[in-house]
Amino acid sequence: MSIDWPGGSWEATLQMVLLVLGTFLVMLWLATLYWTYRDIRQRTRDWILQGFSVALIVFLFPAGLAIYMILRPRYTLSELYERSLEEEALLQDLEDQKACPTCRRRVKDDFLVCPSCRTQLKELCRSCQRPLSYAWNACPYCGLEKAPRVQSPPPRPRVASAPPPPITGTGQLTSPPQRVQRAQRAAPIPSRSQPAADPFGRQASQAGDEGAVIDLVD
Repeated sequence: MSIDWPGGSWEATLQMVLLVLGTFLVMLWLATLYWTYRDIRQRTRDWILQGFSVALIVFLFPAGLAIYMILRPRYTLSELYERSLEEEALLQDLEDQKACPTCRRRVKDDFLVCPSCRTQLKELCRSCQRPLSYAWNACPYCGLEKAPRVQSPPPRPRVASAPPPPITGTGQLTSPPQRVQRAQRAAPIPSRSQPAADPFGRQASQAGDEGAVIDLVD
């Protein structure tokens, strides 16, 4: 029993199968080449990297496709742009959140005093009672000009002074050397005419003898 081949013989049938398979591979190669070119252009603007990616598909297909999938950039240009926008928005949010200049804690825009360190952040408007920044010259809500801030002069350093000299009886100030001299002058000087001290009681015995002589004379 003979087999009816589509091409008339098995050789013709094999040629038809190879032709269909080759056509499919060529179409797949062209489609992969186009997809690679479009994909790499979405991921980088470097023409050298774009040409290298296309060359991988042209000369190393289908292994070049696997190599390209491994080496291609991770994010597309649009994804990188979206990520940059998200980062800028996050940074803008962080900049909008004000911090206390003293303790660097987060404070809100309407805070007058830092709740952590009690640093004065803003002042109230005299007319509308809205919080005003110190850098503003007028209230943006009611248009009232701010009063100039009165700055207190810095405290003067205290100089240690010597205690004043005492006042004498005459109402004149005396210095320490003068006080010593006057104290020496005011001290009593012993007189030479005064008898010396009698430690042995000789004067008492002489007085007793004189009293006895007087009694005998009487």
